[in-house]
Amino acid sequence: MEKIKQLWMVRRGEFWQEASRYLKLLGNSGFMFSLYILILGGGVYYQRWIKGLSSDFPTEWILTAVFGILVFRTPLRTFLKSADLVFLLPVEKQLAGYFRQALIYNGLLQGTSIVFVWAIAMPLYRHTVSSDIMGYLIILVLLFAVKAWNLYAVWQEQHVLESTLYDLLRGFLTIVFIGMVLFKTPWWAVVIVILAIVVLTLSIIQPLSKHLLKWDKLLAGEKRQLERFYRLANMITDVPKMRNRMKPRRWLTGLTELYGYGQAQVFKKFYLKTFIRSGEYLGIWFRLLLIGILLMILLPKGVTSAIVAWVFTYLTASQLTALYNEYFASSSTSFTLSEKYLKSSFLHIYSTVLLVQMVIFSLFTLFISRSLEIAGITLLVGLALIYAFTYSYVKRKVNKTGTV
Repeated sequence: MEKIKQLWMVRRGEFWQEASRYLKLLGNSGFMFSLYILILGGGVYYQRWIKGLSSDFPTEWILTAVFGILVFRTPLRTFLKSADLVFLLPVEKQLAGYFRQALIYNGLLQGTSIVFVWAIAMPLYRHTVSSDIMGYLIILVLLFAVKAWNLYAVWQEQHVLESTLYDLLRGFLTIVFIGMVLFKTPWWAVVIVILAIVVLTLSIIQPLSKHLLKWDKLLAGEKRQLERFYRLANMITDVPKMRNRMKPRRWLTGLTELYGYGQAQVFKKFYLKTFIRSGEYLGIWFRLLLIGILLMILLPKGVTSAIVAWVFTYLTASQLTALYNEYFASSSTSFTLSEKYLKSSFLHIYSTVLLVQMVIFSLFTLFISRSLEIAGITLLVGLALIYAFTYSYVKRKVNKTGTV
């Protein structure tokens, strides 16, 4: 019994001991340095941008969407392992304290992210909506309250295999409640939503605990959260425990047919298909592209757009270097081809996907700045940076260590 009580502390300690090693490497990497510069520069432009906004800016709508997603999205970390299905399932009734600690842990962690976004949004809210700091503090308290309800509801949903309907109801009420608070609707309207939340909880969500806890569902959620962390760590070092999930993406896989079937082309097809289908490489590339474009829209036009393009292409480059190691992690090591084809093919695909991103950034720079000169400089300098990073840093590292 005592061992079960200590189990949560042991599991949490094991994870953070492992996580601290990866976070230390990430903190000392060039990726984080670029991120620090981007945050500092973005903070300066954010303040300037806010000062130019009028009171009719749709702040309430934007914050409703942002806070709504942040509060509704409630992943659970339980630090369960596959073997627990055998060893802990028989003593499930004695694990109430363990799962209570897990809920507190998740609440504190996700509450911290709410505070972070709330603090970032404070200047925008006070400039365009209301300068009343006490009113904004009350909004934070209410966000914590609805987050606690979401956490409780998500835990209850772990007792059923299919929870889509519950998620839709929970998401709808969460967003409506946050929207009403931000738009300062009459108190009686807010009370109606609160009563709807209470009725949903007592009549539908709470009774779910009558069912048995679905351990497979808990384990699947834990593995998803762990894989997200490993993907983050994989940006700067090889993570042996990381498992890649393959996605068909047939609408893009056809691009591999651009390469033939000769010996010099095999690894190009392999790396391009891996980039499209394996892990989150395409997702990383696409997300950074969208974030970069969004910043180009929000920040002052001109040279700033070019800097954003260069910084985000570098961030993409630093995260896609792990693509090289995919060959060694797959069964494709049985290919009896020269190693020179492997390295040259990786560098070719690696630089090509960065080039495509830079071209898109440059075209968007032309679109928003209406300056062919700035767009041309963005593209030319970007191409030089891609070439230098690929065939200087990455190539040297591959030749020296055999991995990236």
